[in-house]
Amino acid sequence: MPKVEKMDLDSSLKETITYESQMLHYGLYTAGYQRVFQADIPWHWHDEFELGYISGGSVVYQTSGLTVTLHEGDGIFINSGVLHYLHPLEPCREARLQTQFFDKSFLAGSLGSLLDIKYVAPVLDQRQLEAVPLYRSDPESKGFLECLQKGVELCSRKEEFFELRLRNLFSELWESIYRWAAQKESSTPSLRRSIEDDRIKQMMRYVQAHFSEKISVSSIAASIPISERECYRLFQNSMGITPIEYLISVRLQNAQSLLMNTNKSILDIALETGFGSSSYFGKIFRSHHRLTPAQYRNLSRQKALAAP
Repeated sequence: MPKVEKMDLDSSLKETITYESQMLHYGLYTAGYQRVFQADIPWHWHDEFELGYISGGSVVYQTSGLTVTLHEGDGIFINSGVLHYLHPLEPCREARLQTQFFDKSFLAGSLGSLLDIKYVAPVLDQRQLEAVPLYRSDPESKGFLECLQKGVELCSRKEEFFELRLRNLFSELWESIYRWAAQKESSTPSLRRSIEDDRIKQMMRYVQAHFSEKISVSSIAASIPISERECYRLFQNSMGITPIEYLISVRLQNAQSLLMNTNKSILDIALETGFGSSSYFGKIFRSHHRLTPAQYRNLSRQKALAAP
C-alpha cells in the first residue's frame, strides 16, 4: 500500500531530502514510495532541484510568482531554494507524484568546478526562474517528460552503469533548464530578492512555531522585526496571500494530520491547532474543503482501508 508521506521539515521550513547513497546526490520518490497525499503539502523549500511528474490525480502547485494546475502526465521543474506549496485538486482524492531531486554536485561534481560555474550556478542564481510547468499536451514539453520517465526507469531497475546513464540523461535535461534561465529576464535585483526570501522564511518559521497560540499580524511582523504593512506586502508578493490566510493554512494542515492520524475529538483538535472552538474550526474547514472535519476523517479512513 502506498504510504502517506510525512515531510521532514526543519524549523526554517527546509525539507531534508534523503539520498539512498550519499555518494550519489539524487533522490527518487516513486513506485512503492510514491508521494501519496490527501492533505496539502505545506509551504517549504529545499536546496535540491526538483522535477515532479503527476502519475495520478491532479495537483495545484504554487510559488510566489506562479500558480498552476497539473494533471496526470504533466510535470514541473522547481528551482533550488524556491518556496512552494502543493494542493490536491479534489477533497480526499489521492494524488500521486513521481519526484526526482538532485543537487548541483550530481551534475557538476565539486563546488567551483567548470561545470558548476558555467552551467549550474547561472540557473541557481536566476531567482526569477522559480518553476516551469510541463504539460503533456505541449509538443515542446513531451520529450522532456519522456526523459523524466526514463530517469524513473533507470533508477528503479538499477542495472549496470545506471548511475552514468542517469547523470547523462539529466545533463541533457539540464540544457533545457539552462535555456529557461537564460531567457528569463530579472526584474528584481538578486540581493533584494534574497533579503525578501529570508524575511518571509523567518516569518513562516515563527507561524509554524506558534500557530496553536493567539498570534496576530503585529506579532508575526515583530518576529523580524518589520512593519505590519511590510509584512502584508511580503506575504502578498511571495505567496499571494495575507499573513492571516497563511496562519489559517498552517492550522488547517495540522488539523488534517490530526484528523487522519489520531482519534482526538474535533474540539480537542480545534483547541490544539489554535482555532479556539469546534464551531469556528468547522466553519473554516468547510469553507476550504467542502467537508466537515468529521466527514474528512471518515473519508480519509475509508480511502486508507480501500487502498491495495
